[in-house]
Amino acid sequence: MYKNQSNLVKNRMHLKVEGKVDVDEMQAWSNDLLTKLKSLKPGFSVISEILNFQPTTEEGRQILIETQRKAKEIGMGHVVRIVKSSNFVAAAQWQRSSRSVGYVAMEAESLEAAEKLLDEVEKGNH
Repeated sequence: MYKNQSNLVKNRMHLKVEGKVDVDEMQAWSNDLLTKLKSLKPGFSVISEILNFQPTTEEGRQILIETQRKAKEIGMGHVVRIVKSSNFVAAAQWQRSSRSVGYVAMEAESLEAAEKLLDEVEKGNH
């Protein structure tokens, strides 16, 4: 299950991916996300909520890497990933993938904490 929701006012994307996501759904998520990211201004922030995401296959991970690379090319700025320690394998998979395309996501334990972290980081950049 996935949901990609853009916030044009804050210039942010909140994506949520959870459960066991097969390759077809992973590709559908990627296509939907990349289309929606194009409606944001360069420098947009992303909140990736993967609290209940189950690690994907290698083919799914390649889709993830390509999606992260394209998001960066479109103009992605700061990234906060919502994770929990009990789901460290999925968190490590996403972090390893993002490192491979040149960025490291900050981590938070809730949507509220992720929003607050981005508010603080973005305020520091102005």
